Amino acid sequence: MFSEVVAAAIFLVVVAGIVSRIIDESILGLSGLIIMIILTKYTPLEAFHIIDWNVIAILLGMWVITGYLIEGGFAELVVDSVARRVHSYRLFLLAMVILAGFVSILVDNVLVILLFGSIVLEAARKAGGDPVLAILFVGFAANFMGTALLMGDLPPQLLHSVAGAEFLDFIWSHGRPSSFPLLTITFLLVVALMYRLFLSKEPENIVEISPQELEKRINKPVLLIGAAGFLATVTGMAIRPILGVPLGFITMSGAAFTALVAELYNRLTKKGVPVERALEHVEWRALLFYASLFGLVGGLEINGVLENAAHHLMGFLSSSPYVAYSVFYWAVAALATIIEHDALLLTFLYLVRDASRMAGVNAWPLYWGMAWSATLASNLTVAAAPALYVAISMAEKEGYHVKPSTFFKYSVPFVLSSLIIQYLITLPLWATLL
Repeated sequence: MFSEVVAAAIFLVVVAGIVSRIIDESILGLSGLIIMIILTKYTPLEAFHIIDWNVIAILLGMWVITGYLIEGGFAELVVDSVARRVHSYRLFLLAMVILAGFVSILVDNVLVILLFGSIVLEAARKAGGDPVLAILFVGFAANFMGTALLMGDLPPQLLHSVAGAEFLDFIWSHGRPSSFPLLTITFLLVVALMYRLFLSKEPENIVEISPQELEKRINKPVLLIGAAGFLATVTGMAIRPILGVPLGFITMSGAAFTALVAELYNRLTKKGVPVERALEHVEWRALLFYASLFGLVGGLEINGVLENAAHHLMGFLSSSPYVAYSVFYWAVAALATIIEHDALLLTFLYLVRDASRMAGVNAWPLYWGMAWSATLASNLTVAAAPALYVAISMAEKEGYHVKPSTFFKYSVPFVLSSLIIQYLITLPLWATLL
């Protein structure tokens, strides 16, 4: 009982620290894990084995490959393509918001903001638009679609780790459409609504971004190497059940061969990208934070906190399928507005997994519902979505102060419309499987 109370208290303190952002998340998470090991019956060996190193390898491998795409000029190529076809700033911004969403299906949302953020800020300044609106909507979009496929953000990888979701499960699962098609529909509807409310009021001025200047920044051989490595890795992830190897092995193999080819090209031509430049794009602190997060939630499980919590959840699972789905969807959404959504989702996935086994029900509707609601609700505050902190920091470095009132002016309608539309679409499709 003592270990259970202490473990729960340590976890709550860490979550409170993440919300307040007083201390760096990676340092806070690692410190909390070490304290939990010292003060409870949780051992260092148990913590090491509980951390899902497969997920860490997925993240690391994809970030290395993405590093080569960035250094090859992926963002510049995309902007060049858009700028050639769209001359109105208003339509340019709309296109960049949509692209940020769909690129985040394949690339971590923080990297997406880094890819497109400075471009939309520059375009807004030159066209006389609102730079804060531009960077925030790019951030919202990048955060929105990260759960659509397996390689985008951490939530889908948590579904793979805890529930065993495979790549194709995010397209079609249990005889019905799942994350990618459903989130895509919601995303396009929300973007259409936001265009009507906000984006349509931006100026029609011509976008002053020179496609010729952008092309000079594109290193086509490196970009092709990165793209080939990326496509090969994604293909391997899609057929993982056939290959019979962990996803982490596939992504790390893709990263290794991409780096090998890129390094050989650089050594032979002196026109490539050194491996250290590609590695600069890896979010090392995020990897440390995610590892400690797995360890902390594992400590809750070892100390019996999750088992007791699962017993209390069984009552909801035995109620009407529509009620159960609704309760978990909206409860997680409410919490995900103030708590870092990755930590929250991982905890609830473990809870629902254990509770559903006790109750003898299919947990998949709740897995999907919680993943969707946690991701969508996290756009409401900076505390819940670190990617938005990056977006705001980029704006303020350029001299554009983001007032809380301005942030909520955009985030509240975006989040409410996202959650309501996704709920109405998914409730009749998935609740009946409970």
